[in-house]
Amino acid sequence: MADQLLKDRQDAPIWNAIDASNFKQALKLVDKRLAKKRSDYLEALKVYIRSRSPLLAEKEAVLLHLDELAEKKKAIADLETVELYDEAFGEVFPEPQESWDRTIGELRWLCVKSQPKNEDLSLKCFQACLGKGDLEHAKQISEKYPEKQRKLWGSLAFAQIGKLATATKQATLTRSWQDPKKLPSRSIQTPQELLLLHRITEALGKPEQRLEYLNDPTLGPESAVAKGEWQLWRFKLNLLENAAAWQELFETTKSLLKRARTKDESGQLSESGMSDWIVWEAFIRSAVELRNHEPKDAVIAEVEAHLDPTCEIDKSWKRNASLALVKITFVSSSPFQGQPHDRIPVIIKYLQKYGSASTAYNDLRPFVEQLNVEDRKQLLELILKDAIFEEIKEDKDFKTANKTTQLVNTYKLRYLLTSSLPEYEIREGAAYKSSHKDSSGQYSTSLLIQLAQDAAKLYLAAVDGGRAAWHLLPTDTHPADDLCLLSAMCLFKLALGNTEDSEPLSDAKSSYVLQATALLEYALTHSQPNFQMSLLLIRLYYYLGCGSMAMHAYQRLGLKQVQLDTLSYTLFDRISTFHPHPFSHSVSDSSPYRTPMESLQKQQKMYRNSRDQISKNIWLSYKHGSYNSIFEIKEVSDTLSRTLSAAMSVVESRKISGLIPSKTGSGSFDGGFDILHTNDYETFPNFECTQGPRFEELCRIVPASSDYRTRINLAAENLTQLLQPIPDDKGGKTASQAALQSFLGSTPEKVPKSSSRNLLTQPEELSRQSYDAMDLIIQYVCDRERWSDQKFQEQLDSHNKELCEILEDQRSFIESIKGPVPALSSTLHALYTGYDSGKTASKFSVYLSSKGKDIPQSQAEANKKIAEVAQRLLQTVAEKSAAIKKGLDEGGLIDKMLDSVLQGPDGADASVLGKLRDSVDESHLELWAGDVVESWRDSVAGLSYLKAQAYT
Repeated sequence: MADQLLKDRQDAPIWNAIDASNFKQALKLVDKRLAKKRSDYLEALKVYIRSRSPLLAEKEAVLLHLDELAEKKKAIADLETVELYDEAFGEVFPEPQESWDRTIGELRWLCVKSQPKNEDLSLKCFQACLGKGDLEHAKQISEKYPEKQRKLWGSLAFAQIGKLATATKQATLTRSWQDPKKLPSRSIQTPQELLLLHRITEALGKPEQRLEYLNDPTLGPESAVAKGEWQLWRFKLNLLENAAAWQELFETTKSLLKRARTKDESGQLSESGMSDWIVWEAFIRSAVELRNHEPKDAVIAEVEAHLDPTCEIDKSWKRNASLALVKITFVSSSPFQGQPHDRIPVIIKYLQKYGSASTAYNDLRPFVEQLNVEDRKQLLELILKDAIFEEIKEDKDFKTANKTTQLVNTYKLRYLLTSSLPEYEIREGAAYKSSHKDSSGQYSTSLLIQLAQDAAKLYLAAVDGGRAAWHLLPTDTHPADDLCLLSAMCLFKLALGNTEDSEPLSDAKSSYVLQATALLEYALTHSQPNFQMSLLLIRLYYYLGCGSMAMHAYQRLGLKQVQLDTLSYTLFDRISTFHPHPFSHSVSDSSPYRTPMESLQKQQKMYRNSRDQISKNIWLSYKHGSYNSIFEIKEVSDTLSRTLSAAMSVVESRKISGLIPSKTGSGSFDGGFDILHTNDYETFPNFECTQGPRFEELCRIVPASSDYRTRINLAAENLTQLLQPIPDDKGGKTASQAALQSFLGSTPEKVPKSSSRNLLTQPEELSRQSYDAMDLIIQYVCDRERWSDQKFQEQLDSHNKELCEILEDQRSFIESIKGPVPALSSTLHALYTGYDSGKTASKFSVYLSSKGKDIPQSQAEANKKIAEVAQRLLQTVAEKSAAIKKGLDEGGLIDKMLDSVLQGPDGADASVLGKLRDSVDESHLELWAGDVVESWRDSVAGLSYLKAQAYT
């Protein structure tokens, strides 16, 4: 105590100087103390004072000192000293930084390691690491002693929660379990604690143990402590199903469904939520598995009881009972199996009763897919004759939300029966698979065209008169929106199924895409909040090469937080080869994200800030006893720390920085190679059959984001960085040589070449091959140990030849692009990718030439050939870019666009929209066409960066 008081008195003048911002005086006082006796605390105090200085040189010195400390791995036993370093880091980097982990996180771990029995020290450091999202150092103990520590911690947690569970059960003896307030203090007392019990038991115990807890009257879902927590019932039903305890599952679900329709003492249906669909599914599944008539009769009786007009349960719960009736009608090889002719009536009855619900199509879709060919024909005939909803047949004025939704559901069923299901069955058929077709296996173009036209016609009639006629709120979507989406999706499928190879604006493919785009843009004037329309528009504009229009649609999504991770792929995957430059059209001047780089940096900032936010939320959840949410938050944290979109964001920003000079950094990805795929494809509109691919997959213009492509891009980035010249003030030749040794020492990841077939575009595949060849050449010529190999020269010549051939293939591919005006995304992608390959090959040649006698003489001649081919590739890119820009300046594009939208390809009689032109606002159409043309001009502005310059 005396030593601490003395220390405090000696420190007082220093802290007074710091508080007065007199850092020069504070440093003098510390240096005076250090001259007498050096200590870790005084060294840390000096670093902290320097961090408070406004001078950049001082802050850089602080970072250097912290890095050196972490590299030395010197354990500092005094926590106060470590916390001073932590505060110094915070002064330099006010916002969360990944480098905290390797510096301060490392110091805190070493501090704990030096005093393993100091519980208070461990808790404080653990809390600090958790607060900064430094999960690696929080796991250091378990990583060092994986079996012992995991078993120890797991056993302690399991034993502790088990004791609390036992104490709760023993309270039964005193009947205090009936009143949670009278439970012992060391017992389970809240629903969240019950959920925690099951989380720990799930991770460390056995399913039988969990079932035992759930069946216990003091710990199960019906206990006083549970307070009706529905998640406990879900746990129980799932465990019973996994254990194949069919009789118990049957009795449990039967009881729940009866309680759902039974009034309590106050005359209320307080437990109606027990008629949840998962209960019905488990009820039917258990009855099927029991394989006798008694369960069958019980299920039918329960359905009838729910649907009885005297039953006062809410309509939404009655709908579950009606759907259960559909399900048991379709269950095959069971006591429920009836005659095939029972199936159509039950579907029609469900549609007539619940067809006005927007979920009706999704409810019935899995069952309609099970119909045989004859039943499908019968159902389709009823739909086409308008024989399902008699009131619509009699009353053509369908401008009510219920009637419109009924029509929407029947149109979706028509699409399923005439297009989606037949296409899926064709794709799955042996004849189709053996032919290895690249098309989408479309069943009938004429049926798709007719459906697109009918859906568009009905939609345009529905929105005639504007939103006011429907009494919609500003945040409401229009009831007929799905008709517009369906029509646009049919048009898009027609476009992607068209294999005609001709100039843009004169072929059927472009006409279909432009019609779909025009229809959706018109629809958004009536239903701006519709999220799915904007998603589909992003895809369409991406195909058309309209970067600014795609960005405009993307901004309408208003993505925040986690959505920036799950949906950013819709526009920013491959943005560096689509629209890397600032948007100058259709994006608001007041927008803070007028460039792709700014948007990518916003996304990266979200990842950095999420660590701090997640840590705070975990602490708040713990503080308020919301234990189950801690596990859910932790799952989100683990995902965001290594997500595919995070890697994509960094890769794309680096590529853009390599093309367009940036004042800000391009970010870094610290997730390693343990990458998770988190892209959200479920939000995309989808009316396809459940057995086949979703519409998002069917309408992909380029291969989706993948772990494979991310690894390829990161490896290419490593090679690109190696080829960059290092200035003398940053190490010059010494640093360059060190980088080369690091590159040679790294083990390239083995990825099968066959994996690239469906994961990369053709330009990307050629680029990958060129990077692989350059990588191999560097490995050969810069590693003298290989020179003595008898086949060295033969293999080196082979790699050089291969590189030149690949670059020539890429040049030929770009030269062969037909009709480059307007430049579609495929054209832009080929040009940017080709330019990147050519530029890298040129720098590669310069890099090896600079090695002089450090490489074989034969490579000097090979470098010249590589430089020549690379220059020809760059020249071809520049010429094609110039031709595109010149073509866009010639004019007439708006007229060609309108002809393509209203007349179809090559002046056909009329397109889908052309036949409905009386219902389309043509002034809006002309304005939109002007915006698209301006967007094309904006997109090709980035081609000015693709110059055929020589690299020396």
